[in-house]
Amino acid sequence: MRRWGIGETLMVIALLASAASPAFVSAENDPVDPAQLQKEIADRKAQIQTINSKLGDYKKKIVEYAKKSSSLMNEIALIENDTAMGQLDVLATEAEVDTAQLELQIVNGQIDETNAKLTHERDLLASMLLAIHKQDAQGGAFELLVNAKTFDDVFKAASDLHAVNGDLRKTVAATKTTRESLQDDLETQTDKLQGLEELRVKLEVQIRRLQEKKAAKEVLAAQTQSSEQEYRELVGELRQEQQAIAYRINELQNEVDASIDLSDPNPSAITWPVRGIITTLFHDPTYPFRYLFEHSGLDIAVPQGTPLEAAAPGVVAWARTGTRDYGNYVMIIHTNGLATLYAHLSRIDVKQDQIVSRGDIIGLSGGRPGSPGAGLSTGPHVHFEVRKGGIPVNPLPFLPK
Repeated sequence: MRRWGIGETLMVIALLASAASPAFVSAENDPVDPAQLQKEIADRKAQIQTINSKLGDYKKKIVEYAKKSSSLMNEIALIENDTAMGQLDVLATEAEVDTAQLELQIVNGQIDETNAKLTHERDLLASMLLAIHKQDAQGGAFELLVNAKTFDDVFKAASDLHAVNGDLRKTVAATKTTRESLQDDLETQTDKLQGLEELRVKLEVQIRRLQEKKAAKEVLAAQTQSSEQEYRELVGELRQEQQAIAYRINELQNEVDASIDLSDPNPSAITWPVRGIITTLFHDPTYPFRYLFEHSGLDIAVPQGTPLEAAAPGVVAWARTGTRDYGNYVMIIHTNGLATLYAHLSRIDVKQDQIVSRGDIIGLSGGRPGSPGAGLSTGPHVHFEVRKGGIPVNPLPFLPK
C-alpha cells in the first residue's frame, strides 16, 4: 500500500469541508410522510379543477348578462357574478398555496434525508482517514514486513489496508454524489419558495379585487338609489361628462400651447402625480364597472388626503366638484395635444384657467366611499388619466419607469 500524498490528503480535507458547509436543515420540523403529502397534493389539485369548472359556469352567465340591454338589474347581476368569480379565484389560489406548501414539505424532507446521508458518509471518511493516519504513523508497509511473524500476517495486513484504501475512494465518490444531490434539492427548494411567494402576492391582489367588487355593488346602489330611472340618469351623465371633457380639451389646446411655461426642459413629458400601488389598469378586465364603461386610466391606491402633483406644466381646464362618476376632479391641458385628469379628490387646490408647473400641488386624494367628492369609487385612491386629442390613452407608456 502506498502512502497518501499531501495533494490527495488536501483534496479529501477540502471535500470534507465542502460537505460540511451550511445547508438547509429542518430538524425542528415534524417527520413527514411523503405518501400522505402526495395524497394531500392530489386532493388540492382536484379541488382546483372543481373550482375552475365552476368558474367556467360563471363566465357563461356573465356573457349572457352582457348581451342584454343595459339596466341596473343587469349591471348588479354582472357585478354579483364577478364577485362570485372573485371568490372562486381566491379559493383556487388558496388551494394552489396549500399545494405549493405541501410540495415544499416534501423537498424539505428530501433535504433532511440527504443531509443525514451526507453526515454519515462524512463520518466514514473521517474514520478511514484516521485509520490510514495511524497506519502511516506506525511505519506503513515496511514495518508490516519487519514485524510480521508469518507470511500470512503480511498478506492479511496488506489486504486490510488495500480494502480501506478502496473503500475510502468509494466513500469519497459517494460523498461527492450526495453533495450534488443536496445542491439539487436546495435549488428545487428555492424555486418552490419563489413560486409560493408569487402565489401569495397573487392571492393578496385577488383578495383586494374581491373587496372592490363587493364594494362596487354597494356604491352603484347608493349612486342610483336602487332605481332604474336613477341608473339611466347616471349612464346619461357619464356619457355627457366624457363628451364635455373631449370638447373642452380641443377648445383650449391652441390657447394652452401659446401660454404654457416653456422653462420646463420637456413640457410634454408626463410624470407620476403620486406614488402608490396600481390597483386598476387602463381598460382593466377586472374593473367592476367595465360593463357600464371602460376604465379610462390608472387607479393608484394611496391614503385619503395624499397630496397630488401636476404631471406636467399646463393650464387647468376645469376643477369640477360633485360629479357622480369622477366625483371631484381636475383636468389639466398640456402641450402636444396632451391632457391629464385627476379624479375622486377630497380637496381641490387649483382653479379653472390657472397656469401650473410640473410638481405643483393640485389637491388631495380621496375616493373613500361615502366621503365628499368620492364619486363612483370603491376605496381610497386617485384615478389618473392621460388623454391624447381628447381621447383616453394608456398612461403607462407616458410615465417614467
